[in-house]
Amino acid sequence: MIYGIILAGGSSQRFRRDTPKQFIDLAGKPILLWSLSTFSKIRDFRKLIIVLPERWFEFGKKIVLSHLEDERLEFVVGGSTRTESLLKGLMFVKENYGVQDDDVAVTHDAARPFVKCEDIVSSIKMCEKSSAATLALPATETVAICEKDMIVSLTDRKRTFIVQTPQTFKIKTFLELFERLTEVQRASLTDATGVFVMNNVPVSIVEGGPRNVKVTTELDLLIAEVIARTLSE
Repeated sequence: MIYGIILAGGSSQRFRRDTPKQFIDLAGKPILLWSLSTFSKIRDFRKLIIVLPERWFEFGKKIVLSHLEDERLEFVVGGSTRTESLLKGLMFVKENYGVQDDDVAVTHDAARPFVKCEDIVSSIKMCEKSSAATLALPATETVAICEKDMIVSLTDRKRTFIVQTPQTFKIKTFLELFERLTEVQRASLTDATGVFVMNNVPVSIVEGGPRNVKVTTELDLLIAEVIARTLSE
């Protein structure tokens, strides 16, 4: 079975507005609904699980149901961190539907509104060959490794990728590998791929595109508005 998990549980602390960014209007539609609507077009998913912040749970659920009709929708209260929200989504699957060896989760940040259907499908197909896959964009600029505001090394641009979502993986494998991590390792996680990398399990790359932007700042929102209006024309 394949499950889509949309992570919309953040409080948007870096986004200086009263309303979390996932609920902000983008060309006539809340940011969350852009990616969720794309996921909804793919019939391979058994369930589409939306992880929402506890404080905004009923508000977010109402917004989704007022814009999208899909019998596969499920809603889960998120945690205080991205990792906690991801785990809550996965545990919802495990507790309600059970997890078999080949069951797959396709996890995506609600703050990336313009993911393409074909990239989601490609991620699922890639995960049939490996335990995990992530969308990633080849770096176009040199990335510096720094310590105390000083550059200590430069990455090889040909080998450097900017990690995006969706991130797709075998649910059972992820949960087993997560249990092996120390508390320090768990606290350092920023996405699902870290669980595999820290356990020396390869993560396959599906090359993404520049349109799959993440809305983190007000400038990102302006850029996203331009993209959204172009797609709506």
